[in-house]
Amino acid sequence: MNSTSTVMGRRLRIPITWLKWGGWCLLISIFMSGFFFRFAPSTLSGSMQQELSLTATTLGIVASMHFWIYTLMQVPAGIFTDSVGVRKGGIIGGTVTAIGAFSFGFAPNLVVLLVGSALLGLGLSAVFVALMSYNATWFSPERHSLVMGTTMLLAALGSVIAQTPTAHLLHWFNWREVVLFFAALTLLATACLLIFCKDDAAPKRIRDSKAKTTVHPILRGNRYVFRERQVWLLFVCVAATNGTLYAFLGLWAVPLLADGFSIQSTQAAQYATVALMVYGLSSLFWGWIADRIGAKKPIIIVTAMLSVAVWALMAFAEWEPGWAAMALFVLLGLSGGPVGVIFAATKETVALANVGFATALVNMGAFLTAALVQSGFGIILDSVSAAEPETVPSLQSYQLALILPLAISGLGVVASLLLKE
Repeated sequence: MNSTSTVMGRRLRIPITWLKWGGWCLLISIFMSGFFFRFAPSTLSGSMQQELSLTATTLGIVASMHFWIYTLMQVPAGIFTDSVGVRKGGIIGGTVTAIGAFSFGFAPNLVVLLVGSALLGLGLSAVFVALMSYNATWFSPERHSLVMGTTMLLAALGSVIAQTPTAHLLHWFNWREVVLFFAALTLLATACLLIFCKDDAAPKRIRDSKAKTTVHPILRGNRYVFRERQVWLLFVCVAATNGTLYAFLGLWAVPLLADGFSIQSTQAAQYATVALMVYGLSSLFWGWIADRIGAKKPIIIVTAMLSVAVWALMAFAEWEPGWAAMALFVLLGLSGGPVGVIFAATKETVALANVGFATALVNMGAFLTAALVQSGFGIILDSVSAAEPETVPSLQSYQLALILPLAISGLGVVASLLLKE
């Protein structure tokens, strides 16, 4: 089956399969850049603190600003994308993301840095909803968990690049040049989405569905989503596993290892890199398992319990760099892997017209938690270290702060047990 598309004033007949995967790849590219910007502060923190004189609390606020805005905009982004379509949502989101990245990279002071971080969160909220809606409408339900797992695997590559590769790049480039390079890539992918992707390329069943959808039915459906108990349980589950992981690996993992064990940042970043690689691969693995066994609840329960165990060991056990630390980071990445399964379960809970909104609402759990944990972590460190302001935080200070994600992950276990299959 082919679709007629106009590119540079010329009419081209392009196979639907090409358009399907082409649009997906472009949205994935922008989403990957979003994961880079989300996790880069962990690696760039030292350079940023030195150049702009940031305290631990201020650094936590800068990194969490992305998550706060991303969280607050999930519901509006869901409504917006369900109303205007995937293409417009992706283009607008990608453009705002690129502007935020350029602002962050050129920031001369804290205020502009905060604005850049906020714009990154704003743009990526729309990109996320557009991509999730794209997956829900273009791919069959039987393959949805696997597609979602693949999506998160590829997105995780952006976070992997933000760790060890970026730490090595800082030997040749400053933190601003690294950020600006990825800002340019984001802008390029968005421009390609504008030129090559068309709404009329979608399958007829999807266009017919959208044609019958107006704002009032969407809002009525969204009110139903708010009353759906399963949605809120999934909200807590993704908060417990992914929100805590994003907060820690996105900012505090490298400082904990560097300050707590006096190792180089490049060496510390390797642990976070491994955790993120496992996170991406396990997203694909858990999605495949969910499709094979035809059930999602057991996977969500097992990974929620694993998350509690990892945070408890990090906070209370004696461990150090080497095999012990690597095992903890591997298990941490594995515990965050069911995010695709959680989103697939969300899709099965609501009507197709409200998938974007429901997915955005569940996703709020991860990023609200990430914002709270990143800010709270910094406040705890500054409070505990107030008696010795000229020294870096100790391992014991970091372990005290780790009780915060541990408590949240405990709530995730309770929520997972209450889920319906």
